[in-house]
Order: sequence, then structure tokens, then C-alpha cells
Amino acid sequence: MKKLVIGLLIISAHSFAQEKAAEGIEFGSKFTLQSKILNESRTYWVRLPASYNNPSYDKQSYPVMYVLDGKSAFFPLLGVVSFMSEKESVNFQIPEMIVVGVDTENRLKDLTPNPSTRMPDGEEAKTESQKLMMAGGGGGEAFFKFLTEELFPKIEGDYRTLPYRIYVGHSLGGLTTAYTLLKHPGIFNSYFSIDGSLWWDNGKYVRNATIDLQNMKPKTIQRFYISVIDSTQSGIGNKFHARCIHQFAKVLKDNGPANVQSKLDVIKDTDHSSIPLLSWYNGLQYIFEGYDVSHYSFTANPQLIESHYANLEKTIGLKMPPPQDVIEIVLHYLTAPNRYPNKEKAMQVVKIGLKYYPQAPFILEKQKELENPK
Repeated sequence: MKKLVIGLLIISAHSFAQEKAAEGIEFGSKFTLQSKILNESRTYWVRLPASYNNPSYDKQSYPVMYVLDGKSAFFPLLGVVSFMSEKESVNFQIPEMIVVGVDTENRLKDLTPNPSTRMPDGEEAKTESQKLMMAGGGGGEAFFKFLTEELFPKIEGDYRTLPYRIYVGHSLGGLTTAYTLLKHPGIFNSYFSIDGSLWWDNGKYVRNATIDLQNMKPKTIQRFYISVIDSTQSGIGNKFHARCIHQFAKVLKDNGPANVQSKLDVIKDTDHSSIPLLSWYNGLQYIFEGYDVSHYSFTANPQLIESHYANLEKTIGLKMPPPQDVIEIVLHYLTAPNRYPNKEKAMQVVKIGLKYYPQAPFILEKQKELENPK
């Protein structure tokens, strides 16, 4: 019976894929960039928001999320971002964003800031296999230069971007995001360190974090989400690994400047490999805390639209105009006969929309309908 069910699922999925293939659904594109800094070609993935090429919209810009370990993390993370942000889900918990998956072929080289022979438990590598496992680290600064000097200009030159970057890393990638906050603050606006390898070099960057935070100069808001498996569950996790994460979270809370906001999320019933999925969802909720608001509030008082999005810069550091998908749904509510029709309020929303998107066909069409009712 189990084999039959699996077989039917495979057949159904195959049939669905055949039916949908002609529609050209976009799940991201793969690119290659020849890096002079790294002296090698590097691959990356890009997925544009659903509204990016919407012909009824005016040109709009978006935050950019850079996710490490692109081959494994890019596609599942797209599902989370899409569900939380796009109008097809009738879900606007977070803004739509451009997602960039950065492939890391040699993770130990790219995602560690210095060479080290210390193992994840903090002990020195002793056996030949342990020494081999720890060999080749320390290319993190070169990888950072590749991102900032080569990949950023490429992405920001090719696409319409807002000056808001999100950095997502798991395991060694979580070490990278933490290191980037400490040593290169202000390059990103928000960060995910998902069960990060803060044990690196016997917790070196945790021990030095207080000094780094005290010397931090950028005054822009930076939000840092930290997740860790629940090491109190029997037999789960490396205790030194978990302890370093908890210590880092405490240092951020106790010594971070006011503009560095952070949250520690201890996730139960998961392990080092499975923790990213819940972390992506929980982390996006934290990073964009306060972004979501009931659209019924906007239909009741359209003036809240501008004030709400203006306030996000003060609370979470995100400077952006009201997105067109929000303008669209509020206009729909205020003009549809079976919703909450109110011509006066609809015209207020039209004026707000045209202030930011003067060439948006859907807003201009609504304006025409409202001014010349049939």
C-alpha cells in the first residue's frame, strides 16, 4: 500500500509538471561570475519577486537576501519567502525580496575567518583524520571581498534593489554572518546565524565579541537572529557548540550598542541539519517584526498606509515606500461591491499610490473608474 501511494504521488507530480511546464514558472536562475579576487568562477542563483515583472505595476525596488550554501538552501528558502510575502498567498508578513543563493564549494575555506586546528568540541585536532578535516580554513576575508566588491555590484547593477541587505547562514555560514557583524558592521542590515559554528578556534570570536561591539561605529539599525538546537534534550548536540552560541547571544544583549537588536531562538525537537527550516520562518518574523499589518486597518483609514511604512525605518531599519501589492489589495477592498466599497477612501489610496508609482497601470485604471463611473 505504501509503495502504491508513493507511486501515485510520483505520477501526480509528473503530470502536474507536464501541465505546468508550458507556463514557464520561474524558480530562479543560475549564473556564473568570474572572480578576480578569488581567481576562479563562482556560481550564484537569483530569484526575483513575483511582482518584479508584473505588467500592471510601475517599477519597484526590493530588499536583497543573500543566502550561503546556495545549492542546498536556496530553493527551500524560496518557498518560505514566497509564502510569507506574495499576494498569491494573501500573506504580507514580510516584504517581497530578491533572493540570491551564493554557492560555497569549499565551505571550510570560504566560511571561516582564520585557519584553526581546534575541533567543534574545542579540543585540538589529534588524529590524522581530524587534522585533515580542519585543514584549509581561513579564506573568509577573501570571500567577503568577493561578495562586497564583485557580487554586490553585479546584483545591484542588474536589478532594482533597495539599500537593505539580509545575510543568511547556517553552521559555518552562521559563523560567517556573526563574524561579518562584528568585523564589518553596516554592510548588511540584518543577519541570520542558524546553529552557527561559533565554536570555531575554541570560540575565538565569542571571546572577542565584547571589544568588537564596543568599537562598533555604524549607527544604522542592525537586527541579528540567532537560532540554536535545544541541547537540553537527551543526547542532542555538541555542548561546547551550543554553549558558544548562548554566550554570543548574551554578549550581544549585554554589550551591543542600541542599534544592534538581537534575538536568541532555542528550537526544540530539531537537530543541526533540520533546524534551518523553522529558523528561516522564525527569523524572518523577527527581522521584519512589525512589518505586517491588517489590511482592514488600511481600508478603515488609508492615511495609515504611509505612516506605517515610514515608521519601519525607525523600528527595524527598513526604508521603503508602500509596496504596490498592498496598494492593490486595499483598492480592491474599497472598490469591490462585495467588500467594503468607499469611493472617497479609494481615491485617497489612489493618490497615495500615484505619489510613489505614477506610471502604475492598475492604479491609473482605478483612478479612471472612480472618476468616470459607469
